[in-house]
Amino acid sequence: MPLSQQARARLAVVAATFALPLLYFHRAAFTEKIFASRDILRVYYPLKQYWAERVSQLQFPDWYPYNGLGQPYPGMLISGAFHPANLLYLLLPLGTALKLITLLSYVAALGGTYLFGRLWGLGRGAALLAGVTYTLCGYMVGISNNLLYLMAASTFPWALWGAERFLRQPSVGRAAIAALPLSLVLLSGDAQSFALCNGMLLVLVLLRPDRTGALRAAPRAGLLIVLGALLSTVQILPVLTTVRNAWPSAPTLQVATLFSFHPLRLLELVFGALYLDPGSGTAASSVMADELFQSGAGGFWVSSVYLGLPAVLLLGGALWHGRREPLTWKVAGVTLAILALTLAHHLPLYRWFYEWIPLWNAFRYPEKMLPYILFPCALGAGAGLEAVLREPLMARRLARAGFVLAGLSGLLALGEWQLRLFSSGVIHSLWKGADPVILEVLHGNFLQAAVVAAVTLGLMGGVLARPLPPVRCVAAIVGLQFAVLYLAHEGTYHVTYTDVLEQPSGFVEFILKREAETGVVRPRVYGGAEDLSPREVPEGLHPVDLMSINFVAGLAPDTPALWHLESAGPYLPAVSRRLAGLFYSPDTHNLWIGRFSGLYHVRYLTLEARIYQQISGNREVILAEEPRLGAGAVLLGNPNTQPRAYLATPVCVPDEPTARALLTSRAFRPGHQAVLECPAGTPRDEAASAAGEPGQVRIVHYAPESVELEVEARAPAALVLNDAFYDGWSAMLDGQPTPILPANLAVRGVRVPAGTHRVSFTYRTPYLGLGALISLSTLGLLGLAVLVERRRRSAGAERGR
Repeated sequence: MPLSQQARARLAVVAATFALPLLYFHRAAFTEKIFASRDILRVYYPLKQYWAERVSQLQFPDWYPYNGLGQPYPGMLISGAFHPANLLYLLLPLGTALKLITLLSYVAALGGTYLFGRLWGLGRGAALLAGVTYTLCGYMVGISNNLLYLMAASTFPWALWGAERFLRQPSVGRAAIAALPLSLVLLSGDAQSFALCNGMLLVLVLLRPDRTGALRAAPRAGLLIVLGALLSTVQILPVLTTVRNAWPSAPTLQVATLFSFHPLRLLELVFGALYLDPGSGTAASSVMADELFQSGAGGFWVSSVYLGLPAVLLLGGALWHGRREPLTWKVAGVTLAILALTLAHHLPLYRWFYEWIPLWNAFRYPEKMLPYILFPCALGAGAGLEAVLREPLMARRLARAGFVLAGLSGLLALGEWQLRLFSSGVIHSLWKGADPVILEVLHGNFLQAAVVAAVTLGLMGGVLARPLPPVRCVAAIVGLQFAVLYLAHEGTYHVTYTDVLEQPSGFVEFILKREAETGVVRPRVYGGAEDLSPREVPEGLHPVDLMSINFVAGLAPDTPALWHLESAGPYLPAVSRRLAGLFYSPDTHNLWIGRFSGLYHVRYLTLEARIYQQISGNREVILAEEPRLGAGAVLLGNPNTQPRAYLATPVCVPDEPTARALLTSRAFRPGHQAVLECPAGTPRDEAASAAGEPGQVRIVHYAPESVELEVEARAPAALVLNDAFYDGWSAMLDGQPTPILPANLAVRGVRVPAGTHRVSFTYRTPYLGLGALISLSTLGLLGLAVLVERRRRSAGAERGR
């Protein structure tokens, strides 16, 4: 039986939803290469590998031992410990699973945007254009290197689509369909997007056409927010329990507003990635990023925010067409308000949110909010195409506008070619210390962008000027939009070889061989070689390929975890604030390599060769050298490493500041003394050091969430376990509970009396069981309510017959 025209149209949309993202990312989709840039390699591969290893052994990963002396796994939101996509890591190789999840995220983004557009009255072609525009815009392609933000940005269109359906016609089934993707935004690991998405539910209420509709919709939106939170409680409660112990991700407004969006980058919406190095796909200059764009991080959060000129032209047409509609200006107002938040260095709105909105000061990087600007812009482009298809006069007007703008773009190209209006006129006037080489790069970028803009707008004018059938018009515009987005961004996503995950570097291989017979405790390393930028890129490699290789070779956190080596340096967000305070504070950071690394059981370090020559030059501790790594690096064996567990003379202090002062003083004797933060009234045992060697410790069992030690103490002593002090750990001394005290500021200590003892440490994520019970109960009750609702409907239909 032949398919109807409507069925064929649906099938074509489904095929396009899958085919277009795969075609765009063909270097990943149709090769063995994997996404491995930036945090994909340094965060997500190690975290997901660990999750898969533990779950495949029917164990839940409560504790993550591979970064910063250890930290909670579910309490570290970016771990995404409860997202259902993690199941793919059990079924497929690590790189393949992450690549598939990344590609499916783009498919999901296109499908969710399409459905939302259809719900708001767009035809199939217009909704498809909106989906392509949002999914393949510069921001979305740019975050292919940061999985959790990609997954959140791909999921929230589904949450908004489900919410809009529920607001219009509430039912239990529709509530479940809306609440599930809303919770998945948080379970992917992005709290800021979860907060914004909940805010967008309230915006949907405000978009009701009348006050009565808004009053009816408000409690429905509130119900969805509550359901989303309840479904996410399994993640929310563990995260809240880390607040007391974890280093704050945005302790100051200055840190929170790193990667603030800059007004100059608004030009990228029209002209594409103007400020990138075409060879590497990254910022043309770290100095430019910091001095001109006030990034504060030596680069951009995303390489581009290009929306595609066909979409920009149609968006302008939609704004003109709907200029008398209140809905147009409501949406535009909300979009501009979010844009004001992203311009944190130029407008005060973000500062007000940081100071006045509860919990907002946990968020950082204003550029991360750009999807909530680009999403309505993409829908606006779809609305513009819908207007063109329905009104020939609108098409002719936009065609004329396209031709006029094409001419203006040509004049801009001519002005840049002859007079360097942009590079020398605009950029040089704003950036007084401009590097001539960088200005030349920007000159080439702008000249090329202006020429492409002229050609694209001319083609758009030609398409709109001809009275094409709707199907052909849609195909031409969607094809042109896809083409310009592909040409603008295809080179800005990065894939590399699976060897990065599978083949240990020379330093890693050396450590693994040396530690093969050392027992159950993993070696702890510190990657101190900061300059890992490639000096020369061999033929056949991309600069990002070599950068990824260098991260692994230099033991940059958290890549050693791929080979079960622990990184001591803090990198992940739930790292102990005690350790991070030592590492990040100016007065103690310089002591890290010489004193604290050995104190906290760091056995191996990497440093740049020239830095090591400056601070020591003692070649006896150099175990290996890698001259090809950045500026050259050396692997050092730490001669002052304390054991993972040992006995020392306890030195009781009343609080953390006193412990820090003593630890950094010359009076402290590492290995002989242990600084304990003791409760008031605790007896002092410093005199025990006169007895000589305090005793021996033998590790009986060592696992991430449980450690068992056998202690022989010649006198009352402090047992130090060189793993992070964190709430959730409990200790037993000879089968009886005993308090864990902060030892040496950042690790765990237990006071033991003289004699032979058995000491065990156990970790359980606080409130994880309660959170799981609430989430599963909510899910179960929703499922039960859906079944009851369906049965009632079926019974009603039967009676109606």
